[in-house]
Amino acid sequence: MPTTGEANPRPLVAVAEPLDQARAAKVMGGQHIFGDGAGANAELFFGRSPEDFEHRNRYQLCLIPSETGREWLGALVRLNCNYFVECYDGLDLGDLGPLRTAKRGANWDLLVCMSTQSAYQLPMARKFVTALRHRGIIHDTIAPTVEMAVQEAFANSMLHGNLEMNTTGHLSMDRFNELGEETARRLASPIHGGRAIMLTAKKRRNGNVEISIHDQGRGFVPPDETPLPKLPGAESTFGRGLPLIRSLCHDVTFDRGGRTIRLTFAPDASAALPLNTNFVAGLEAAERAAGEGDLRNPRDAMILIADDTMISREIIASYLRSDGFTNLVFAKDGEDALALAQAQKHNPDLIILDIIMPKMDGYEVCKTLRADPLFAETPIIAQTALEENEGRTRIFEDGATDLILKPLNKAEMIARTRIHLENRLLVKQLQAYQERTQSELEMARDMQEMLIPKAEQYRGTGLEYGMTISASFQMSSELGGDMWGLAPIDDDRLGVYIVDFAGHGLGAALNTFRLHSLIWSDDQHDDDPGVYLESLNRHLKGLLPVGQYATMLYGVINRTAETFRYASAACTSPVLGNIKTGETTFLDGSGVPLGVIRDARYETREIPFGIDNFLLLYSDALIETVLDDGAFLEGERLLKMVQDIISETGGMTDLASHLADQFMDRAPVKLHDDFTVVSLQPNALTRSGK
Repeated sequence: MPTTGEANPRPLVAVAEPLDQARAAKVMGGQHIFGDGAGANAELFFGRSPEDFEHRNRYQLCLIPSETGREWLGALVRLNCNYFVECYDGLDLGDLGPLRTAKRGANWDLLVCMSTQSAYQLPMARKFVTALRHRGIIHDTIAPTVEMAVQEAFANSMLHGNLEMNTTGHLSMDRFNELGEETARRLASPIHGGRAIMLTAKKRRNGNVEISIHDQGRGFVPPDETPLPKLPGAESTFGRGLPLIRSLCHDVTFDRGGRTIRLTFAPDASAALPLNTNFVAGLEAAERAAGEGDLRNPRDAMILIADDTMISREIIASYLRSDGFTNLVFAKDGEDALALAQAQKHNPDLIILDIIMPKMDGYEVCKTLRADPLFAETPIIAQTALEENEGRTRIFEDGATDLILKPLNKAEMIARTRIHLENRLLVKQLQAYQERTQSELEMARDMQEMLIPKAEQYRGTGLEYGMTISASFQMSSELGGDMWGLAPIDDDRLGVYIVDFAGHGLGAALNTFRLHSLIWSDDQHDDDPGVYLESLNRHLKGLLPVGQYATMLYGVINRTAETFRYASAACTSPVLGNIKTGETTFLDGSGVPLGVIRDARYETREIPFGIDNFLLLYSDALIETVLDDGAFLEGERLLKMVQDIISETGGMTDLASHLADQFMDRAPVKLHDDFTVVSLQPNALTRSGK
């Protein structure tokens, strides 16, 4: 969101290679993306994968390549960005854009816009719902239902909307083949295959989640009848899947002449869903904007008194002044109350609000104030002479904190004012403490992440040693103890290590700093991994408190000898595979954890590691996390997933990212431990050119 005082900040845009500066600038210079023209001044960042982009940067947009494969779908989860647009020839968002402006407040919590040709080949519903889970927009418990509904609506919008396919009638084998051939023809067509299809999601203040699928087809709105009549598929955009979609959603509506289907999902009552991210961001900004004006003493509070009767305002003021409250502001009606509350010089700590007022009543004032993040937590004491319960109940529904009945009682007015201001002061102090603690934790997290190689670093090292190295790292909600790195030894030998300290929190993080210092205290990384671990263990034993330990694997890849020599201290078992045969096997990861026994011995093991091999290292979060089917990704199941990725990608070298994406699709949002996965694979071209 914008920096305070900067109305139109320069947008940060992540550009996925192989898109270049000229192609990105052409798209950004148009009016489809940023309607206010801010795209022409965007600051562009280029990268080969989501790991190339600094997570601390908040990107307003990510441009992904034309006909993108699965590798860039991982950006929906791993990139700090909410808007993703495929940059392809013929991109025309005339009836969909502009997608956003650079000003505060985005339209959607997540947006993905792709060509039909690209989206048809990709698991968009699964990736979209995974991204929503990781943003806290939906809870894990309702994710399967949401995915099923989105998949059905998305498929119908592509087939019956953008491709304008007629799938009705008896589905014989000949008819099935005809549909397949016609689908392929239309996907290749610039008219049908080049149309845009867009998925958007927004979380509402009431907790409901609204997901929309927008196509650029002819459109059709089915009659609103119950039960739903059988629809003629030749005219329908959504066809026979609509009854299923309606059965899965809280509500289904249509817009843009049927070219938008809007699905509303009620939150899982058993799950505590976080607030909309934009609203939370606005609330945080409002707290920061208050600055030194924050409440320090209840008697210093600014109190806004809104009442259309002068005598009532004076009575309330006299009561409050008698108890030492002197910072009072007065409003004569609802409109005046809003204007004063929202004025720069006024930031009331408490509002005393009459319900029945001219121009704008107290109900409307309450609702308007609560919709503004700046006043989301401001206590509002409503006052009324209404006798019926309906009016009293409604003011609480609209956001009032408390209610006082007229005629006002002085002692009651003062007591309620005191308690709400004291509570507000305590809440602010607690928030300030939490903010300081969070800031310090974020600093520690940033320091810990600095121990992990950046994408450009490990890729560059890989090129020097004729290897392709891929990695994915995600810290758990707490400070953790995972760490991995590369240690060049000479022109032919490259050391690699992966570490996992027991426990979480600050203690585990401090231990990673201790071990990192030991690893890099000198440039000697012994060619005998077992001897090297023994040396580390002796030093670490004297540094770690009793009961704390680390698992670690350290190995040396020798590209000339085509070997991998390694030693393990109770690390997860590495996976060795062959990209040509598809064979995979676990290596021996047994050993004594570091820091347990001072004189522990570690065996050095050696295996062939040639041009067709790959090596996979990972932390225990990969195999000790319960997935959505209630099982772990361990043993043969892990090997099968690795084999499937190799088969699907034709031996592509970005194994770690593909594995991380499939894991994140099925894992809970909050991991119990840091997640690390690293893959290393010799590069045939580099090796042969040596």
